[in-house]
Amino acid sequence: MYSQATTQRLPFFVYGTLMIGQPNETKWLDCVQRFEKASIDNCRLFDVGYYPMMLRGRGGKVFGQLIRLRNECYSHILQELDFLEGFDSKHPKDSNFLRVRAQIKTHVGEELEAWTYVGVETKARNLPLIEHGDWARHIAGNDEIIAGWWKEINSVWDDSRRSNDSEV
Repeated sequence: MYSQATTQRLPFFVYGTLMIGQPNETKWLDCVQRFEKASIDNCRLFDVGYYPMMLRGRGGKVFGQLIRLRNECYSHILQELDFLEGFDSKHPKDSNFLRVRAQIKTHVGEELEAWTYVGVETKARNLPLIEHGDWARHIAGNDEIIAGWWKEINSVWDDSRRSNDSEV
């Protein structure tokens, strides 16, 4: 069901702040060719605070979106998402999230492979489980608080990104 990350061009399954309508959609909205509701089986969703973490195994279902990107944006967005998720393909054991290939089911029943970011089990200890597996539903009613937090974080993220770019 899952395999190690490579650079194969696959759509992305997102389940948290990267979904269209969530605070981090701005990271890639201009490059989205198409998106649709989708889900992944045998995964669990945890509340990290202002974003979720998905873990593999132990049953469950996580709901999100399948995102297809325009070809001309793909490589750049892949690097940006890996950076945002704290995924280092050269040192995956040191990563916050791992980018893996997984089987996804769209809302119309199509099954296909997509990239998704899964959390590291040890980082999810003592985090609350989102039993219904739907981040957007989980935060409904707290949108303004979360959007404010992400606005602050995005400015820090942008400053950090500029620092990293200037060091190269």
